[in-house]
Amino acid sequence: MFYKKLKLYSRFKEITLQLSKLGIYNVYEYFKVLFGLEVDPNLKPQKVRQTLEYLGPSFIKLGQILSIRPDIIPQSMIVELIKLQDKVKPIPFEDVRTIIESQLKAPLEHIFEYIDPNPIGSASIAQVYYGVLKTGEKVAVKVKRPNLEELISIDAEIFLKIISFLEKHSKTVKDLDLKSVIHQYKYTTLREADFDIEASNIRNFRKMFENYDKKFYIPKYYEKYSTKDILTLEFIDGYKLSEVDKLNLDKKQIAQTITDAYYKMVFKDGFYHADPHPGNFLIKSDGTVVLLDYGMVGVISGEKRKLLYEHIFAVINKNVELAMNFYEGMEMITPKTDLDKLQSFVEIFIDKYYNKTLSNINLKEMVLEIIELVRECNLKLPTSLAYLGKSAIGLDGVIRNLDPSFNPTERLSKFLTKSAVDYAKEKFDEVGRIVDFYYNLAFKLNRLIKLLNIERLTFRILFKDLEELQFFYKNQVFKIVLSILFGSSLIASALFSLSNHNDMSKFLLFFSGLIFILLFYKILRF
Repeated sequence: MFYKKLKLYSRFKEITLQLSKLGIYNVYEYFKVLFGLEVDPNLKPQKVRQTLEYLGPSFIKLGQILSIRPDIIPQSMIVELIKLQDKVKPIPFEDVRTIIESQLKAPLEHIFEYIDPNPIGSASIAQVYYGVLKTGEKVAVKVKRPNLEELISIDAEIFLKIISFLEKHSKTVKDLDLKSVIHQYKYTTLREADFDIEASNIRNFRKMFENYDKKFYIPKYYEKYSTKDILTLEFIDGYKLSEVDKLNLDKKQIAQTITDAYYKMVFKDGFYHADPHPGNFLIKSDGTVVLLDYGMVGVISGEKRKLLYEHIFAVINKNVELAMNFYEGMEMITPKTDLDKLQSFVEIFIDKYYNKTLSNINLKEMVLEIIELVRECNLKLPTSLAYLGKSAIGLDGVIRNLDPSFNPTERLSKFLTKSAVDYAKEKFDEVGRIVDFYYNLAFKLNRLIKLLNIERLTFRILFKDLEELQFFYKNQVFKIVLSILFGSSLIASALFSLSNHNDMSKFLLFFSGLIFILLFYKILRF
């Protein structure tokens, strides 16, 4: 216990001294500015971001977590935090040698034909070295910084103590529940620092892109030379995005390749790279795009993907009710949410984008407007959606730097149209689940009545006896099922039409007409 307190005190002193070198003499005031609680004219968003970079790994990661929390951080700060550069002073190679040899249980010379002692990359989690295996294969060796988990835990403890102090002196801080942000920071950073998890991510991505366009490549990793603290990957000779001009390649084609790959991850696979910035892409001389660094990934379930699709559909078709369903379905509504205010904001948002083609929509601008809506209406932003927003802004920046004339939103229609058939199938599956539920419920009610008759129990029901209730209930269920089938068939018909499946569209339109006639008869008959 004493040792832990000593470590905490030493680290807190170190942080305070580093801040003082930057002209910031009160760590509590700095955190207030960071969380958007105060506006100090001397601490503009750019300086806050630069300070986080100066303070090192834990602060950089905290800034990255805060960049996906628009419910806490103002938009001006988020835009700046997204720019955080994860570059840290490298540790000595002798320390790296010790880590590799202890983890792989062999001298360096027995594993590698050659390894360059100068890192080709140095970030908050790890350093990367170029090497050649004894087999002659070129590799990139990613080595985790020593004692990283301990540093993360100590810094998380310090952050919590700072927030506890602020909570005692500000009700606003207490209401924000900032401690949950710190717990998220600790969980996310420790996961990113576990190379077993990153190796699993690489396997998933390689499988996802196994039969995909050869112009998009995921490097393989070497399990034999990898552990929880070391990740050995295939080394790719390539150029940075900033060096593409040297290759005489079509920048628009490269931008399209990156965009299509990301939309595939999000809308088809639901598993995507959550840190798209220029440093995580390489371009080979033949134009192949290589994606790097798989520590930060996002997952979005089929249900959430469907809600995203419906929200885009709602904006295009000016359907406020469907758009509102998105916020409820994503579980963004909180007790503090003013629903009338939210609806008015959604109406304004839809009016702005209604009748616009996707090619005329700026993806980054749209995401930032949704971020502002989240903050203004006291919505809760789920982690899956937060990472998606961050990725969208990062992707937009990468693409605009490659080719300012290329609009990534324009490519979205390709993936939305392709997913229309799958969406229609999901709707029919949903109808099937509802029908099955009510069908079984009716039988259960029937068994309950028989059981009550056997036991000679009687109930007085003011408006109907149980037999009448059962009859009434069955008819209502039947009407509900018909209504759902009618609506689903009509929507599916439209979606198949968008997908150019005209025969199926006409059949579903005819089928929905028959269902409507039957429903109309049932309404008049009972």
